[in-house]
Amino acid sequence: MIAALFALFAAQTQPIEVRVLVFNFDPIIESEGGKRLHEVGGWNDPKKLSEGYIADVREASGDLIRYRIVEWRDVDAYPVKVDGYQYDDESYLQALRSGKDWHQPDGMDYERVIQQYGMADAVSEGKCDEIWIFGAPYFGYWEAAMAGPGAFYINGGVYEKVPAKRPFAIMGFNYERGVAEMLHDLSHRTEATMSKVYGGWKADDLSTAWARFAANEAQSGTAAVGSCHWPPNAEKDYDYANPRTVMSTADDWLNYPLLTGAKKPVNCETWGGPDYHRNYMKWWFSHLPRKTGVGPDGKLANWWLYVFQFDKTVLKSP
Repeated sequence: MIAALFALFAAQTQPIEVRVLVFNFDPIIESEGGKRLHEVGGWNDPKKLSEGYIADVREASGDLIRYRIVEWRDVDAYPVKVDGYQYDDESYLQALRSGKDWHQPDGMDYERVIQQYGMADAVSEGKCDEIWIFGAPYFGYWEAAMAGPGAFYINGGVYEKVPAKRPFAIMGFNYERGVAEMLHDLSHRTEATMSKVYGGWKADDLSTAWARFAANEAQSGTAAVGSCHWPPNAEKDYDYANPRTVMSTADDWLNYPLLTGAKKPVNCETWGGPDYHRNYMKWWFSHLPRKTGVGPDGKLANWWLYVFQFDKTVLKSP
């Protein structure tokens, strides 16, 4: 156990390479001249979204998290729903253009899709660490799901029975949306992971380091870094562009676990615009602790390890 701890602490100083296998469900629409669905919809190029997300996470993590896409697969198909239904070009475009008649239940059959496309096999064979799936509106994705032995809730489905040698995350990204929403998905994954590490989380119960980190003035009575939906100065959900100023301990968390309690004024210009959502997410992640060793509560002082090396930390916590 001691040797394992030393190895884990030593690893905290090294960048973490996260190998990603991407499945871009982006059908070719023959009736639209062979364009991909993201083009027909007037949506974002998923490859450019990936580039922006990878760069933002690397910057916000202080070069700690280095995503590397090991393979990109463009899938000329619609994912199968939990009841076996599958759109085709005609049915999907009809619903898209009418704005109604979307199939229910909406959710994708994760276990079937994982098996169909060999996602668990790729992880088990050591080809990748994480799966990303891109898709369009009403493809039925979770923001973040987990599959494999020991899988736990990270803001989506939990598929523990999927046969794999280790658990793996499946990030669901929508190319109708932007990089801000991709970071948003990762933020919720982080919240769920840290809630598991600390045995729960309530915004108004500041009895754990995680709850104190995520505190916002309106819900917690004091402000720190805030949460995914609630910046430290927020007065409602998604309040990323609020000019209200509050005193916050956010910058003190850059020194965690050596906190002093020092406060500084914070408002939306602390992270800046014009894309306040994306910039808040980057600012939020930049404050996520990443020191070596452990805090006074015995938890790792580098919380990124819980998020990206959960099989070695959350599931085998020292």
